[in-house]
Amino acid sequence: MKVQTILASLALTIGVYSHSVIYEGSGWGTYYYDVEDTDVCGSNFADINGGDVTCGWFTAATLNQVNSDYLVAMNVTQLEDDLTQYCGMQVIVYVNGVESNLPFFIGDGCKRCSEGSPTQTTWNQYGAPGLDFSYTALKELASGHACNDGYMEISWEIVDNKLYSFDA
Repeated sequence: MKVQTILASLALTIGVYSHSVIYEGSGWGTYYYDVEDTDVCGSNFADINGGDVTCGWFTAATLNQVNSDYLVAMNVTQLEDDLTQYCGMQVIVYVNGVESNLPFFIGDGCKRCSEGSPTQTTWNQYGAPGLDFSYTALKELASGHACNDGYMEISWEIVDNKLYSFDA
C-alpha cells in the first residue's frame, strides 16, 4: 500500500509539472546573432546584438541586454499576433527526432520564418518555416557544424513554461 501511495504521489507530481504545447512545427534552424562570439562564419553580430528584440515591446530590450544565446526568434507574424502567449516561453527543439536539453525561449521575430509555406520541404533563405538561433546555440544543435550550411532541419514545440520574463 505504501508503494502505491508513493507511486500515485509521484504520478500526480509529474502531472503538475507537465506543460501544454502552445505550438509545434518543423522546418529549418538558422543563426542571426551571438552574444558570446560576435565574429563567426564571416559575420559580425555587433550591430544586430544592439537591436531591440520583438518581445521587448514596452521597455526596449536588445539581444545584449537579454544576454542569452538561448533566445529564439520565431515567425514574426505569429509572434506579433499574441506577444503575451509566446514571449519568454520555453522552446523544445528536436534534431533528427532527438530532443535537445538546451533552455531555449522565445524572444524575437523572424521574417524568413513567416514567409513560405508551413509544409515546405526544401530550404529557401528568403522564406521557409523555422526558428532563428544564436550561432552558439545552432553550433550546439548541429554538433559543431553551424558554419557549413548555416541552416539545419529541426522540429520544435513551444510549451507553456515561461523561462524568461520580458516586460509583459
